[in-house]
Amino acid sequence: MKHLFFISFIVIMFIGCDKQPKETVQVKFEGFENFEIIADTIINDVIIKNPDNNEWTDFCLRKLNKTSLVNHIFNAVYTGELTPYDFFNDSILTIEDIKKLEKNPEFDRNNIAKVQYEEAWYYNNQKNTMIKKVHSIMLAYEIYNNQGEIKGYKPAFKVYFNN
Repeated sequence: MKHLFFISFIVIMFIGCDKQPKETVQVKFEGFENFEIIADTIINDVIIKNPDNNEWTDFCLRKLNKTSLVNHIFNAVYTGELTPYDFFNDSILTIEDIKKLEKNPEFDRNNIAKVQYEEAWYYNNQKNTMIKKVHSIMLAYEIYNNQGEIKGYKPAFKVYFNN
């Protein structure tokens, strides 16, 4: 019985292993040498507002100009340079939808505290250099419970960049 288990385990291991080396895709960026695609699309959540005055979070965010980031995205939406999308169903939002969001008492640009990036990662093996290109960004704002404590984050909208 032990031999049967061992043989089954070995067979499953060989079937599950991909013996073919993954093909590397080389990409050229203006002014850069060849880069290998490490991640075609990877999703990252980033807290951009310190929810509890944590010293480490303050240190990590010390060089972030959150107001500038948020205002640039909103301005690009209002000027038509970026199109806002509903985070849940990817439907296009109108300027009226964004104005309605900004009038909502639950929403405040200052309470945007999280962003979610969809990005690609590229690595240059010869120079040990990495580049990340953002496909999209979602802005999320804090929502509070009745005691005024943060209970979570609500997506405002998502925009796609033309990379």
